[in-house]
Amino acid sequence: MMITRATPSLRLGSEFILRPVHRRLLKAVLSAYAEDPIGARAALPWLKGEDDITHQMADFLFELEIHSNTGRIHFWSIHEKDNSETFVGMVGLGDELVLKKTNWNLGYWVRPTYRKRGIAQRAVSEVFEWLSSRPEDLLIEITVHPHNPAGLKTCKGICDAWGGKVMEPELYPIEINNRTVLHHLHLISLPLDNEEK
Repeated sequence: MMITRATPSLRLGSEFILRPVHRRLLKAVLSAYAEDPIGARAALPWLKGEDDITHQMADFLFELEIHSNTGRIHFWSIHEKDNSETFVGMVGLGDELVLKKTNWNLGYWVRPTYRKRGIAQRAVSEVFEWLSSRPEDLLIEITVHPHNPAGLKTCKGICDAWGGKVMEPELYPIEINNRTVLHHLHLISLPLDNEEK
């Protein structure tokens, strides 16, 4: 049985900080979404195009805040540690799982102006270090749409760093908004032995 605890703040070097997601981020998240709606939808595939994005994002952030406080899921907002505390993206551990044997599903999203700097991979590594400090063994899944090259590249980097493995068959069906969408599925076991890192 997994031990639950509230989502902590985490440091990401001297440049960035990870904070538990809260509903007051709505304006910043909507601004980031407007920079790249297609990329945001790849990272947040449950978004419905025909519905109001502001309402959907507000509900999303509210749910994340409530559940992160109970330790059922863990989602962080990534902020640049400058004077404006700029919102950079999100990384999270959700409970919508493909396989029964896994504990969390990992997700990540970085706004366009901060991409290609390895921020998502660094944030995931910080989250995995935190998870590895827990007393139990965990199995994390990462699902990526095959037409999301940035997500696949980040996933490969995470798996290379943390001993992740691609699951067979190559694509797994996932239900999103009453549609079946095929995704690549990767698994990572935590904690790693020091020799594996």
